[in-house]
Amino acid sequence: MDLKDFIKNTISSISEAIIESQTELKDKGVIVNPEKTEIGKTGEKLLRSDGSRYVQNVDFDVLVAVEDKQEDDLEGRLKIAGLLNIGGGISDENISKNYNKIKFTIPIAFSTTSTPDKYKPKRTRVIRE
Repeated sequence: MDLKDFIKNTISSISEAIIESQTELKDKGVIVNPEKTEIGKTGEKLLRSDGSRYVQNVDFDVLVAVEDKQEDDLEGRLKIAGLLNIGGGISDENISKNYNKIKFTIPIAFSTTSTPDKYKPKRTRVIRE
């Protein structure tokens, strides 16, 4: 697999994972790669729509293997290096593997829950006469 195809496949795989995560986690209140964020007073990222949910960056640092098989019907595929099928056996196919490291970040606003009353700050009311 040449560099151009590797880059296209990598970007495509990341994009598809983001879209699938958005669909699967929507009902759980998780927003993957939110479109509108703002920077808070202390530099934190917040959702622009409500200003109260933190946007956290999830960093990925992945070693992938690009495997090219010399067969008529198979193309090179990206696989996570730790998940490769390593085993013995005899085969007539010619396999070439190249390892690459990919680093990327996806911003995520995780679901939130209300703070229980016992943990909320108590307010006192001053009555002036």
